[in-house]
Amino acid sequence: MEEKKILKEMDELKIIQKRFELITVARYRDKAKMKKASEEIDKIRKKAGVGGKSTTEILREWRDKRCASSS
Repeated sequence: MEEKKILKEMDELKIIQKRFELITVARYRDKAKMKKASEEIDKIRKKAGVGGKSTTEILREWRDKRCASSS
Protein backbone atom coordinates (compact mmCIF):
# COMPACT_ATOMS: atom_id res chain seq x y z
CA MET A 1 0.00 0.00 0.00
CA GLU A 2 2.77 2.42 0.96
CA GLU A 3 4.66 1.57 -2.22
CA LYS A 4 1.66 2.50 -4.40
CA LYS A 5 1.38 5.84 -2.63
CA ILE A 6 5.07 6.57 -3.23
CA LEU A 7 4.78 5.62 -6.90
CA LYS A 8 1.73 7.84 -7.29
CA GLU A 9 3.58 10.78 -5.73
CA MET A 10 6.57 10.16 -8.00
CA ASP A 11 4.27 10.14 -11.04
CA GLU A 12 2.77 13.44 -9.92
CA LEU A 13 6.22 14.92 -9.50
CA LYS A 14 7.20 13.77 -13.00
CA ILE A 15 4.09 15.41 -14.43
CA ILE A 16 4.83 18.67 -12.61
CA GLN A 17 8.45 18.55 -13.76
CA LYS A 18 7.40 18.01 -17.39
CA ARG A 19 4.92 20.90 -17.23
CA PHE A 20 7.58 23.15 -15.76
CA GLU A 21 10.01 22.22 -18.53
CA LEU A 22 7.40 22.96 -21.18
CA ILE A 23 6.58 26.34 -19.67
CA THR A 24 10.21 27.44 -19.36
CA VAL A 25 11.11 26.30 -22.88
CA ALA A 26 8.04 28.03 -24.30
CA ARG A 27 9.04 31.30 -22.63
CA TYR A 28 12.54 31.05 -24.06
CA ARG A 29 11.20 30.38 -27.53
CA ASP A 30 8.84 33.34 -27.34
CA LYS A 31 11.69 35.66 -26.38
CA ALA A 32 13.82 34.38 -29.24
CA LYS A 33 10.94 34.92 -31.69
CA MET A 34 10.30 38.43 -30.38
CA LYS A 35 13.97 39.32 -30.71
CA LYS A 36 14.10 37.99 -34.27
CA ALA A 37 10.92 39.87 -35.18
CA SER A 38 12.26 43.15 -33.79
CA GLU A 39 15.49 42.68 -35.75
CA GLU A 40 13.47 42.11 -38.93
CA ILE A 41 11.43 45.25 -38.27
CA ASP A 42 14.65 47.23 -37.83
CA LYS A 43 15.95 45.91 -41.17
CA ILE A 44 12.71 46.91 -42.90
CA ARG A 45 12.87 50.39 -41.36
CA LYS A 46 16.44 50.86 -42.58
CA LYS A 47 15.49 49.80 -46.10
CA ALA A 48 12.47 52.11 -46.10
CA GLY A 49 14.54 55.02 -44.83
CA VAL A 50 12.13 55.65 -42.00
CA GLY A 51 13.53 57.66 -39.12
CA GLY A 52 12.03 57.33 -35.68
CA LYS A 53 8.50 56.50 -36.80
CA SER A 54 6.72 53.57 -35.25
CA THR A 55 5.38 50.73 -37.33
CA THR A 56 1.85 51.89 -36.60
CA GLU A 57 2.59 55.34 -38.02
CA ILE A 58 4.16 53.85 -41.13
CA LEU A 59 1.18 51.59 -41.75
CA ARG A 60 -1.27 54.43 -41.14
CA GLU A 61 0.51 56.64 -43.70
CA TRP A 62 0.61 53.77 -46.20
CA ARG A 63 -3.12 53.13 -45.74
CA ASP A 64 -3.94 56.82 -46.10
CA LYS A 65 -1.92 57.09 -49.31
CA ARG A 66 -3.49 53.92 -50.66
CA CYS A 67 -7.04 55.05 -49.88
CA ALA A 68 -6.42 58.54 -51.26
CA SER A 69 -5.11 57.20 -54.57
CA SER A 70 -8.05 54.79 -55.06
CA SER A 71 -10.70 57.53 -54.52
